[in-house]
Amino acid sequence: MIDWFLAGLRSNPELALFLAIGLGYWIGSRKIAGFSLGGVTGSLVAALLIGQAHVEVPGQVKSVLFMLFLFGTGYSVGPQFFRSLKGDGLRALAFTLVHCIAALGIAYAMARLLGLDLGMSAGLLSGGLTQSAAIGTATEVIMVLPSSMTEAERQTLVSHIAVADALTYVFGVVAPIVFLTSLVPRLLRIDLKKEAAALEARLGIKRIAPNVTSAYQQFAFRAHRVDAPEYIGKRAAELEVIRPDGRMFVERLRRGERIISVDPDTRIERGDVVSLHGRSEMVLEYGPRIGAELHDPELLDFPVEIARVIVTNREITQRSFGELVSWPPARGVGVRKVTRGSQDIPVSPATVLDRGDVIELIGPQPTVARAAREIGQIEIPTTTTNLMLVALAIVIGAYIGLPYLMVGALKLSLSTSVGVLVAGLFFGWLYSVKPIVGKIPDASINLMTQLGLAGFVAVIGLHAGPVFIDAVRESGARLLLGGVVVTLVPLFIAFGFGHYVLRMSPIMLIGAIAGTQTLTPALVAVQEKAGSQTPVLGYTVPYALANILLTMWGGFLVMMRVQFG
Repeated sequence: MIDWFLAGLRSNPELALFLAIGLGYWIGSRKIAGFSLGGVTGSLVAALLIGQAHVEVPGQVKSVLFMLFLFGTGYSVGPQFFRSLKGDGLRALAFTLVHCIAALGIAYAMARLLGLDLGMSAGLLSGGLTQSAAIGTATEVIMVLPSSMTEAERQTLVSHIAVADALTYVFGVVAPIVFLTSLVPRLLRIDLKKEAAALEARLGIKRIAPNVTSAYQQFAFRAHRVDAPEYIGKRAAELEVIRPDGRMFVERLRRGERIISVDPDTRIERGDVVSLHGRSEMVLEYGPRIGAELHDPELLDFPVEIARVIVTNREITQRSFGELVSWPPARGVGVRKVTRGSQDIPVSPATVLDRGDVIELIGPQPTVARAAREIGQIEIPTTTTNLMLVALAIVIGAYIGLPYLMVGALKLSLSTSVGVLVAGLFFGWLYSVKPIVGKIPDASINLMTQLGLAGFVAVIGLHAGPVFIDAVRESGARLLLGGVVVTLVPLFIAFGFGHYVLRMSPIMLIGAIAGTQTLTPALVAVQEKAGSQTPVLGYTVPYALANILLTMWGGFLVMMRVQFG
């Protein structure tokens, strides 16, 4: 029975690939002492085990999967990547460059010191820094090494990448989480919860635990009769409340049997019943001052829209909500949440907008439509993937990476991998500023990135399976030692640079370190420990930048080892 099963995998390698991914995601979801490997590393471990059966998957499958991953990654982080190249993003750029360059230098030094081959060197970097995508760029460089190396030797080096990555990845995940949730607060002598609460107070953010939805409704729609003499004969605008911490508006009113639309200059008469809407606390505070609340379903029966709007208007970027509180196009709408990259960021008067942010607006339908036109463009929900854009972008990116320069016997090029990544960055950024280009649904991007990378490392793992045990026996101890150094030293360097040079606030610093490690589990752990979402404010830009740099570092490290030993 077992022989029949293994024979089926050998004759149908695509089944072995899907088995490795499925089994890998099951392995990756198992938690031990609160930690899990994640689906990608789980797929690598499963593939190394299945690979003992000597399963051969065509190399083209690996290339297709990796290109899908690279395009999806570039598309998702493109807006944040280009944001980092200007204004306040330059601080995040400097922070990320210091961490990533230090990580590359330390990985190179440890690889030389421990006498690792090219494949082990790349795997030490990808596992120690939990950037499995670096496996791909390292593989591409190894496969175009000088012709004096045989195909079998190249394949062995590629297999060694997977071995080293698997051995060093676990510490690469666990150490940053412990470092950020326990060691950094001790070094800074802070209590994470108190520090996060203080930052929330400064920013005017109300605390809600991660992954918990409040039963409180942020926005209210109520009907009040105008009884107070001081409002009789006033313009509707004089009933409205415009404050940095909340606003309230008059949408329409009932006068006798008629329902009348209201503009800011409409005069209020005694006995009018006005529909008030805005932040709940504003309506509850100011509504009774106007007069008694009434039950008037007809007056309140108007269409309310919730719309996601992509920010493209330069007039409002780099300005906070506090500064925009009196911006005329924003009259009558409320902000439910703001998404930057793939992360929701806290909304407060101090929140600064940037191009490519997605704002979720709520308000009367015509009002939301008017505000959306001024802010940017409404994001139209779609389940359709623009495959023409995906395919042509990958082709264009690959051709960008084809030109090369010979340095001695070494062929230097941007590589098709980096070219596809650049194409993803460009089209992701282009959609954020010109949404007419076409939306690729988040679900499609997630499929490209997760299936693409998990499938790619699974193919590598299947090929590495037969040499895994021998490689561990020969280099296992050295790799484990090297992984500890490659993981820990860049963390301390990033901490020192951010704290002593950039003078970053503790919560922003911790979020930024999690970002440069491209380790979302570390961000989640910090948020849970702090009981606050605020660390994400420091996370988004370093995460986008480090995703690009650490991916390229796999190929860079191989070239450095070839050129300098």
